[in-house]
Amino acid sequence: MRATLLLSLLLAPVALAAEPPTVAILYFDYDGADPELVPLRKGLAQMLITDLAGREGYKVVERARLQEVLAELNLGKTQKLDAAAALKVGKLLQAKYLVAGGYFSMLGSLRLDARVIEVETSNTLKGLGATGKPDDFFALEQKLAADVDGVILAAAAKATSQPPPKPTPPTAIAKSAKGKVPLKAVTALSKALDAKDEKDAAKAKEQLDVLVKANPDFLLARLELADLSK
Repeated sequence: MRATLLLSLLLAPVALAAEPPTVAILYFDYDGADPELVPLRKGLAQMLITDLAGREGYKVVERARLQEVLAELNLGKTQKLDAAAALKVGKLLQAKYLVAGGYFSMLGSLRLDARVIEVETSNTLKGLGATGKPDDFFALEQKLAADVDGVILAAAAKATSQPPPKPTPPTAIAKSAKGKVPLKAVTALSKALDAKDEKDAAKAKEQLDVLVKANPDFLLARLELADLSK
């Protein structure tokens, strides 16, 4: 009995250390004046979540769970979270790291910014960004996903005194078979996600039907449509 208890005590810290940290990706902020870009905050977050889900070394909170917590805090329709609210959301999601950020367009360019934040200390580990033409949105999002992945892997490895795993490109399989998604398509997806969050499944399905017909290679939209069609 004593030997079994001792073995359990010795193995417990190892099991705890092996538990991967949780990462929550928040909706991004938009401070611009183009109403068509406002809904993009949800689509961008969903694309990043899709890219980084299943990565080795950490686990990502699903968007549905994020939406639940925001609704519980009466923040479901809030367009911009302050630092205190963001950290509160992170704690309720039991996240070790938060990814928050914003985007804006100016003079024909689109800028995506992200910050990786350690929830316990509220410290920003690193700020990241990508700039390009709106038509290059998919490439910008992919760059941001890869950079966020690298920061989180490095932080998680440092916390366990282990070398970070060799970085590999995040998968884009759930988004586009051709490797490119028009910005308008992501905005349309975002509007459908809004309708879904408002419990208007019929409207969301109608919007996704139109989106998928116009963009059959937008696999993330097809997955959302399939989910609503169950």
